[in-house]
Amino acid sequence: MALTQIVGPSGSGLTRELEKRYRETPGAVMLTADPRAHITYLRATVAEELAFGLEQRGIAPAQMWERVRKIGLGLERLLDRAPTQLSGGQTRRLAIGTVAILEAPTMLLDDPFSGLDTSSRAQLITMLESYEGDVIVAAHKPWLDAPTVYLGDLEELSLPGRVEFSGTSRTFSAITGTRGQQRRRWWQFNEPQPQFQIGPLDITVCTGQVLWLKGPNGSGKSTLLRSLANEPGTELMLQNAADQVIDATVAQWVPGSESEEHPLDLSQRELRLAQCDAALGSNPEVLLADEPDVGLDIGGRNAIHQRFADFLGNGGALILTCHDETFVTEVAEYSKVRELGI
Repeated sequence: MALTQIVGPSGSGLTRELEKRYRETPGAVMLTADPRAHITYLRATVAEELAFGLEQRGIAPAQMWERVRKIGLGLERLLDRAPTQLSGGQTRRLAIGTVAILEAPTMLLDDPFSGLDTSSRAQLITMLESYEGDVIVAAHKPWLDAPTVYLGDLEELSLPGRVEFSGTSRTFSAITGTRGQQRRRWWQFNEPQPQFQIGPLDITVCTGQVLWLKGPNGSGKSTLLRSLANEPGTELMLQNAADQVIDATVAQWVPGSESEEHPLDLSQRELRLAQCDAALGSNPEVLLADEPDVGLDIGGRNAIHQRFADFLGNGGALILTCHDETFVTEVAEYSKVRELGI
């Protein structure tokens, strides 16, 4: 068993290198950067999704369900959940599970730590270190104590100056987020109960400052942000930037841009920054950023920090979710950050 990580900035060819190794390695399996590509959403439960690949390979039922039960990654608590009702971090863990459960001789993973909370990252590291085959991980920074191959030079972190802005506060009252809400049928007298609900909560933000919604995967942070996005003067950056692409060119999506490139042809860093520019282009009072660090290398973090600092310095307020406490620490270098546990 050999564990290797490939580290490099956005545009250095991380994904190309991983795909090359995948093609050249007989029997290998690969996790792509988009976890949803590995989930069929045709099965009713997480357990059935995990078993799907084994079913296609003709694995005996007893052996198949034994693998499902021992997969780890904290998925044992989610086995009866519907895949469509998982959070972003839970979805990534499920995607990793659907690949790892195949027990291939070589497993390659593209940016598997993105969007995972501290506990989930620790569980993933444990799983990777105990995997019986070879493991190759590609990421923008080293996560593992393992031999590392560097592609390109890593940039240095450069943060904006301290934002000096004192303004007013705004309270969003009785915010309630729901997930898995079924539509009421004509024969039903009452609205069906959602599968998940958070709130009601009163959430106060201050201009020029940042509110960090902190909690583990599945606690309802993204659900809460989506509810806040219904409030006037807010603009939402979804965790998966590609989900907000509805235009054929960057110029159509981002105010002031002249790029004729399709947004989905951009690198992860370029797409995240374009998403941020599109959101800020609507001049919101409050920017809602759902894990804005996902997919960013150091250069991308420098760029998005500058955008956030400019926005805050002009009287905006930022509400963000983030599992990488290092990123939040960086934000705190140029702005006051308040924490709200979810």
